[in-house]
Amino acid sequence: MIAQSPEMREVLSRLPAIARARKTTLICGPTGSGKEVIARELHDFRGGAAGPYVPVHCGALPEQLVEAELFGHTRGAFTGAATARPGLVRSAAGGTLFLDEVDSLTLGTQVKLLRFLETGEYRPVGSDHIDRSDTWVIAASNRSLEERVALGDFRADLLYRLDVMRIDLPPLRLRTSDLELLAMHFLPAEPALTFTIDATAALHAHAWPGNVRELKHRVERAAVLCQSGQIDAALLGLAISHDPVPTAAPPLAAAPGDPLRDHLWSLIADQGMTLPEAVARCEHVMIEAALQAESENRTRAAQRLRIHVRTLFKKLSH
Repeated sequence: MIAQSPEMREVLSRLPAIARARKTTLICGPTGSGKEVIARELHDFRGGAAGPYVPVHCGALPEQLVEAELFGHTRGAFTGAATARPGLVRSAAGGTLFLDEVDSLTLGTQVKLLRFLETGEYRPVGSDHIDRSDTWVIAASNRSLEERVALGDFRADLLYRLDVMRIDLPPLRLRTSDLELLAMHFLPAEPALTFTIDATAALHAHAWPGNVRELKHRVERAAVLCQSGQIDAALLGLAISHDPVPTAAPPLAAAPGDPLRDHLWSLIADQGMTLPEAVARCEHVMIEAALQAESENRTRAAQRLRIHVRTLFKKLSH
């Protein structure tokens, strides 16, 4: 894992303990943020004892065959089942089953997955025999499962069963200190290439809707096309930013009569708060405002405030 941002360093610091526990784990984050990389990292922490790693893209499984793909089927269980198949759950026995886009599973399959997670037991399609598997299930979603539950598209009991251990990955735009580190990592070893000043500025100015995956593809494409030893913004397919690097906002004016200053000062002068108490009160007000603006969606509220969603959760609990 390539990261130096506080948000990602916090995530990485938790991985060894989660890997040792082998409890059902849910990884949430936007598309391209590295959910499968984290899942593989968790699996690899077990080293030689890890067993097989079986990634499954749930959204790519045919709806009518998804249960048979996961839990296997007997010969003749349905039209086209000429031979018996063990299923992915059995293939991952003793190892790790990574269910990407778990939210795309049908409600019927969600029931079967819930039973497997609770008991370790499953029944292949067309079979009267119950099998067992000790696979470690890691699930991932790029959408809010809480919102899917509210819409009736995802079972609340399955969400609670998946959310034993949880990892929330921030979008790339919230971990800008990782941008140049990641960009350099995606360059080939040969030939030696560097980024121009304009390219570096463009990296920081871009919103990165595709997150780390988008960065990887842009850098790899630019490296193939580069003929000068230096990659500029044009090769990255990014607009050249001529704006100065943003600086911190100036402090609030101390002029008499400033309503915001007077109100904040009244927290201390009139209400007797300490400075930490006044700051905490201000944070709480801004978090409430962000949640209201984002219809109580905590993930989007955290993004709007430019903080990690776990930071928002901690502040709400205090």
